[in-house]
Amino acid sequence: MRPIKQKEIEIIKKLCNNQFKIPELIRNLNDNHMGSISFDIENKQARQKSIAAAEYIDIDGVLVDIELSIDEEGNLFELDFWKVDFSELKEYPTFDKLKVRIPDEG
Repeated sequence: MRPIKQKEIEIIKKLCNNQFKIPELIRNLNDNHMGSISFDIENKQARQKSIAAAEYIDIDGVLVDIELSIDEEGNLFELDFWKVDFSELKEYPTFDKLKVRIPDEG
């Protein structure tokens, strides 16, 4: 568990149009340092659905897919980063570098 970083807050606010309360504490997900975080500190909730999606190209030229999801109670659940080659994230994006898209259903 750790405090959320300002750069994470900025992306989350923009992805969800500032419609959700952003917790002060988060936990890193075990994702080979791709940048994924969970707002479910106690690991008791389950993902309900995606509310925002984006992608960008990391500085090493590799595509990174991002999804913001909510839990069954309608609270933020995870900000998930998936670098398509499973390598470590080289540079955390700013919102202006993201290509926001409609999230997949589910």
